Amino acid sequence: MIDLEKLELTELRTLRAQVEAEIRRRGSATQRAVKKLHKLAEEQGLTLGELFAIANGAPELSASPRSSGVIKYRNPLDPNQGWTGHGRKPGWVVNYLANGGSLESLAA
Repeated sequence: MIDLEKLELTELRTLRAQVEAEIRRRGSATQRAVKKLHKLAEEQGLTLGELFAIANGAPELSASPRSSGVIKYRNPLDPNQGWTGHGRKPGWVVNYLANGGSLESLAA
C-alpha cells in the first residue's frame, strides 16, 4: 500500500492522473464487453436481461414469445403510442386523464 503522506505534491498529481486514466480504461473495457453481450444475445433472439435470467437458473423461454397484448387505447396526439389497459398507465394516459379526458375516449 502506498503511503500517500510521504509523497510530494507532484507525485500525488501524477498518481491521480494515472488512477483516472486507469478508471477510464476499465470503464471503456466494460462498455465494450456489454456491447458484445448485447450483440450476442440479440443474435440468439434474446434480450440481455433474458440471457442473464437464464444464466442465473431461470427456466428458458418457450420458442414462441408471449404476445404483448392487444392495444385497447391510443394516444390521440401520437397514434404510434398505445396501451393494452394492463399494467401501469403510461404517462400520456395519466396526463390525458388529469386534464379531464376519459379513458373511453382513448379507446382504439
